[in-house]
Amino acid sequence: MSATTNTEKTNITLTLEPEQKKLLEKTAALRCLTVSEYLLQLALDIATEEIQGPEVIAVSDGDWEIIESAILNPPAANEVLKGAINEHQQEYGKW
Repeated sequence: MSATTNTEKTNITLTLEPEQKKLLEKTAALRCLTVSEYLLQLALDIATEEIQGPEVIAVSDGDWEIIESAILNPPAANEVLKGAINEHQQEYGKW
């Protein structure tokens, strides 16, 4: 008996000008892909980049006040932080 996989697929329809289709066909052929494979690869690459972009984080007004206070009034650097800064400056130079 052979194992079968149940993979559902769906279609997306794209309407474009004949010149656009020719350009896509030519470009896909350069990569030895069909137009569908080429477009899917591009779309998934772009979608992945979009997802990996910056995220929006919503915080309450009270939490924002805490964050803002920490940014505007940072604590003094302790000895460990001062040592790390000196080490970085010795290796990479001063800012």
